Amino acid sequence: MSGNAGDDRADDRADDSADDSADDERAALVAAIAAHEAVLRRSAARRPNPLFDSGLTMQQLRVLVVLGADGPLPQGDLAHALGVGLATVTGLVDRLVARGLVERTEDPRDRRVRHAALSADGTALLDRIESAGQEVRARLLARIDLDALRGLERGLAALHEALAELPAP
Repeated sequence: MSGNAGDDRADDRADDSADDSADDERAALVAAIAAHEAVLRRSAARRPNPLFDSGLTMQQLRVLVVLGADGPLPQGDLAHALGVGLATVTGLVDRLVARGLVERTEDPRDRRVRHAALSADGTALLDRIESAGQEVRARLLARIDLDALRGLERGLAALHEALAELPAP
């Protein structure tokens, strides 16, 4: 412990200044990342893309993505996964069935339960969306030097870790 109260106050001010500087740098970096994301979104929106050309709403796309990841689901489970009510998911599935992207089947053990699954057309649409994204990503990453790629990988790994630490919704 320092024998001089003035030295302790100076140390506290230096610590506060370093904290403020780190906070300012973090805020500037977050703002710069947000600006880069906005440019990337605008650029993506201007290019042909099956995601944007599908004519589906975000909720309808979410249904397709969940069914693509989790396979056929009872509509109640699908509603839970989407965080919506059963009536909402029924309407979403109805519209996707009408477009030929989803199929609905009865549960042979319980006729009250209806399952939703991707149709062949729904699977093909998700495949086109994924392929288009992979193609663009490969072209962009091929243009980035190795040091920048290493930094990007570290940053994405840190995002992945932060995501894993978030409490479940």
